[in-house]
Amino acid sequence: MNTSILAVGWDVRGWLGKQQAVAVLKLNTQQPNLEPEWWVSDDFQFEKDRPLNLASLLKPALSDNYQSFIDNADSVVIGIDAPLAFPKAFKALLNGDTTELKPAGKEIDNPLAYRDCERWVHQMHGKKPLSAAFDKLGNGATLAMSVCHGLRRDGFSLLPQEGDQADRAVIEVYPGIVKQEPKRASPAIDMIHRLVPTETKPGTDRYDAALCAIVAAVYAGAGGYLGLPELIDFQPGFDRSEGWVYSLPPKTDLK
Repeated sequence: MNTSILAVGWDVRGWLGKQQAVAVLKLNTQQPNLEPEWWVSDDFQFEKDRPLNLASLLKPALSDNYQSFIDNADSVVIGIDAPLAFPKAFKALLNGDTTELKPAGKEIDNPLAYRDCERWVHQMHGKKPLSAAFDKLGNGATLAMSVCHGLRRDGFSLLPQEGDQADRAVIEVYPGIVKQEPKRASPAIDMIHRLVPTETKPGTDRYDAALCAIVAAVYAGAGGYLGLPELIDFQPGFDRSEGWVYSLPPKTDLK
């Protein structure tokens, strides 16, 4: 059983500009009297001409000491607020597939624009994500996917594409669905907001990164320790290649 957990949250924006942040949450589920520890970066931009990998992601929060954090944790989970895959129909179109496509009644139903897991988010949480294929979200999505390639080289597994569980895991999360209102500046629901460092304010990249880290910690098995329910598992019948948005149950089911 994993007891020492390092949960990393990354609020992704794009390739240029200092508009993203990383939050790191360290806890031990077997030591309830030991307060969880937080490290939250300032907004940053990846360094020019440097590899996109674990070091480039963690250094803004943990500086050069990042590797000792990794080595001393039973479980390391990185929660990323960005699509980590494009819709399979969109990829097929780019590869020259000639399968006939017909206009969908709603944008969310367009297989070129959205993945099944995003339609699931819309149905379950009442929140319509941006489309990585059709909207400017592609800026952050391509950056996140590029970093994921580096993380895989550093020994991490992208889930659920590469399995159901891993001690060094990367998952896709969506902090907007745990906020009280559909606004970026809205705080999260109380049971999650209380876990965020008090100096980290709603409406900031740092705040959203902290929400990602909390979801990552629940994935790693710290739900009971943090007073949160388990995440909803990858649903049978979905295509693993399109990924999955790991989330808590809908807000209406949380007490």
